[in-house]
Amino acid sequence: MKIRGSQSKRWAIGIVAGAVASTLAIAPSQAIPVRSEVGVSATEIVLGMQLPQTGPASPGYNKVDDAMRAYFDYVNSKGGVNGRKIKLVVKDDIYKAGLTISTASTLINKDKVFAMVGSVGTQTHISIIKDINRRGIPDLFVNSGYSGFYTDPKKYPTSFAGLGTYVIESKIEADFLKKNYAAELAAGKVGILYQTDDFGRNVIAGFKQQGVIFPAANTQNFVAGSQGLGLTAQVQALQKAGVTLVVIGAVASATAVTIATAAQLGFAPKWLVTSVGSDATTFKTILGSKGTPAAVSAALLTGVISASHAPAPGEDTDEFVVAFKKINDDFNVGPDKTWDNNVLQGMNIGYLTTAALMGAGKDLTRKGLIAFMEGKGATLSSAALSPLSYSSKTHEAYNSFWIGAYDANSVLKPIGGTRVLNTTDSADGPITVSTYKRPAIAADALPKVG
Repeated sequence: MKIRGSQSKRWAIGIVAGAVASTLAIAPSQAIPVRSEVGVSATEIVLGMQLPQTGPASPGYNKVDDAMRAYFDYVNSKGGVNGRKIKLVVKDDIYKAGLTISTASTLINKDKVFAMVGSVGTQTHISIIKDINRRGIPDLFVNSGYSGFYTDPKKYPTSFAGLGTYVIESKIEADFLKKNYAAELAAGKVGILYQTDDFGRNVIAGFKQQGVIFPAANTQNFVAGSQGLGLTAQVQALQKAGVTLVVIGAVASATAVTIATAAQLGFAPKWLVTSVGSDATTFKTILGSKGTPAAVSAALLTGVISASHAPAPGEDTDEFVVAFKKINDDFNVGPDKTWDNNVLQGMNIGYLTTAALMGAGKDLTRKGLIAFMEGKGATLSSAALSPLSYSSKTHEAYNSFWIGAYDANSVLKPIGGTRVLNTTDSADGPITVSTYKRPAIAADALPKVG
């Protein structure tokens, strides 16, 4: 069919108009740049953290964030990670799960964090972990050893531990008791005091897995946060039961209160304390706030047995301790930067976080960071004397611990004089001697990721 005159002109105009309309419809979508990942810009990476900065559980733990920030500030002074500076936004949840929910909401919805790192507390983190994982937010190096967070990545695919699990640690401690306090175990002279939460129940489970079951009369517990009442009834019950060795599965403030209360009652058993509850500086600070002289606190701590996956903070010749102490002196602007295990832990998490961000690459995404942690996270090294366990099958961190006792200078020293790291898992795996050799720290104290 031929098209003539004005009809032809209208046809041509229609074709042009259609083409223009089509172009206009496509152009805007082509002009809009691809949206960058939440919390990541060309110059900055925003990270979030929650911990008790105030309240009865805060002593010691309230120094972890300042130590992490100090390490990040050091990294930033060296140019950051792939040209981006690290910003850490911290919220105080007072170790109360209800508050943890609201502060997490602020970090996610207002502060727009890219990832959560180093958050402290088992029961507090339980209140938010499902939502964090549902949103696909990386939840790295959580300061909780509760195995339920990490042993099933299908349940919590974005959460990764920052501690060895309480089950692993307790299995190794139970093995130590069986080898060194067999007579006391057989006579029913070993007792336990633990928090009535998943932290405490994990400790019980680890001992049970190794066949160490505490008699009912030797078992005492308390609600986390109630240690301000002195735990006198619990200590008196253990004293009445005639135990000669007490395991403490609790936070550091509870450890200090328990041992001090026992001394006042004339009760002096041997103490074995989980690693997260045995920091020497925190112990002395808490008792000092109650009027106990430092020399008396040191005497109470002397001989206390504990476990660790890392060097003791008092090991002045350890290369990571030396490097981190220097960074702490130069960059920590917190109200109390006194060097201790909490500061060492904060520095170490800062180091690991930096390594993970480097490993995830310049095109930083949440999915890419999680993929790196599952694929290559186990290759990362740090101040720890234990390897990491991260994989697609488990998000557990350290699998090895050594056992020591505090000396008169409040330094945790290996029992027997030689440090032996034992390795196991959070299930029913055997306990073996670790052969892991920690790689050296670089001269600039920055992680090197291959």
